[in-house]
Amino acid sequence: MSKILSRRTVLRGLGATVALPFLDAMRPRAVRAAAAVKAPTRMGFLFMPNGVREDRWTPEGQGTDFKFSPILSPLEAHRKDITVVTGLGNRASLAGDGHYAKTANWLTGTPIAKTTGKDLHCGISVDQVLAKEKGYLTRFPSLELGTEPIMSGVDRNVNYTMLYGSHIAWRTPTSPIPAEINPRFVFDRLFREDAAQRQASAEENKSVLDLVLADAKSLRAKVGKEDQQRLDEYLESLRHIERRIDADIARVASGENLDPAAKEAMARLDKRIAEAMAANPKDAGSRLRMDHTEHCRLMLDLMALSFQTDSTRTSTFMFGWAVSGKNFSFLPGVEGGHHQLSHHEGKADKLDAYEKINRWHVDQYSYLIDKLKSIQEGEGNLLDNSLILFGSSIRDGNKHDPRNLPLVLAGHGGGVKGGQHVVAAKDTPLCNLYTGMLNRAGVETPSFGDSSGILEV
Repeated sequence: MSKILSRRTVLRGLGATVALPFLDAMRPRAVRAAAAVKAPTRMGFLFMPNGVREDRWTPEGQGTDFKFSPILSPLEAHRKDITVVTGLGNRASLAGDGHYAKTANWLTGTPIAKTTGKDLHCGISVDQVLAKEKGYLTRFPSLELGTEPIMSGVDRNVNYTMLYGSHIAWRTPTSPIPAEINPRFVFDRLFREDAAQRQASAEENKSVLDLVLADAKSLRAKVGKEDQQRLDEYLESLRHIERRIDADIARVASGENLDPAAKEAMARLDKRIAEAMAANPKDAGSRLRMDHTEHCRLMLDLMALSFQTDSTRTSTFMFGWAVSGKNFSFLPGVEGGHHQLSHHEGKADKLDAYEKINRWHVDQYSYLIDKLKSIQEGEGNLLDNSLILFGSSIRDGNKHDPRNLPLVLAGHGGGVKGGQHVVAAKDTPLCNLYTGMLNRAGVETPSFGDSSGILEV
């Protein structure tokens, strides 16, 4: 192919637009043979609520000579791509009670204003610093994802608005960004052109890929064999996610795996929602009833796709809100909700269940790493050009301690070596890590939040 494709080339159809992965045909001719095009660095932040079982978290040893802990053992297959970081603390959250003062500022490193609803105040989050600097290069400055709806009202145990527990991304100190929890909405936002077309296409139940099929065939005929294969693999991955979303919607709608009483309750609720929407559509709403593992993996797949297509270069994902009571009884040996079990009081049965929940979260993190490593980009893969932080805003759910936070960084974006356990000096600011990540992502800055320097990893 003689013509160079623009990096912003998309496939178009009636009501749909699909961004493309990086193709050889997008390389300038002068460097195509040497494959010297530098891919951008993406940053992802995965928030796990309620802390960890601390005696089963920290690896043995440090540097490159370390042994994964029981909770982190699912990451053994990714040893060379993992940097475990211990010793960092979020000093800005030390004065606050409970979870809220430690969740809202996990990515900001600034104190929050104690309020029951008015005058929210935190800080600008690290993902939004990257969005401000690099967001103009992509279709979306950032992407915020989650699995649980925003919680409002006041937690009278600590007198904080629960809004603080539902947000980790802050565009400004007074403007938190809500996470989208419906994978269909995220998919349509990424791949359908505007609100009217998204609604029309959804109502007609047309596949995004079907809408752009003609344009895809035309482009395929113009690129080389390697690009054709890469394009086929990417479109099939897109199709797979679309089918999974549709299958989950159908399964929820049919009441599959629900007992008769639950089905009857769903039918009653469905009728009430329909009546409420007819009476006042603007006030209507609904909640998802999905398998939690599949829900999380769909959202992580969507994050990977948004990076693969360069639709955005930064994304956050909340496995749950700050005081998530998500019931994990679907795990063998676990009975009860996440928050309840995190307050283990040193009891062996609760500690065991708590550890299983922690390990489940690490399994999902490992799933995303696998996904990113499977996507070719340039001479390497997407993980080589990403920095994906996973962790919690407290050390142990029973103590609510924001020191020595549980944190793992995956990827090699900006030259991160990986394959090591970095032990920082006691109470090193968490923002030292964020400052380093920003610099590696191309945002030159000497400081961020309450940083006292740059943590080299």
